[in-house]
Amino acid sequence: MSSFPSEEWVESAATALAADEQFARASRAFSTTIRFDFGETACAFGVDEGELTVYDDPELVSWAFALRAPETVWQQMLSETPPAPYHDLLGAWLRGDLVLEGDLKTAIQHLRALKRTLEVFREVDDE
Repeated sequence: MSSFPSEEWVESAATALAADEQFARASRAFSTTIRFDFGETACAFGVDEGELTVYDDPELVSWAFALRAPETVWQQMLSETPPAPYHDLLGAWLRGDLVLEGDLKTAIQHLRALKRTLEVFREVDDE
């Protein structure tokens, strides 16, 4: 992925996620803030019953939980055909390559929305 995880990629990912009907359905009872750390690059999204907000500065946002991994792990997870266990958030988390911290109960309760987020991120055109 040539532009991952640039600001442009994050903006494209947020736009795609906000427009995704499956994400909207999966997150309709989900209200939280999620931080993603793609190695040295971070972003934060607010989810409020299917509506998405992108925060300008993730360092200034309180988040309920964060998904953190080195950029190389995210590249595997977001590849067109991710290798096992990187095809699934839980697989990468259980392997120890992805850190899920914060309110784990909320994260697990809304795992379908998080999995859909990963699927949408994979579809982002990075050219």
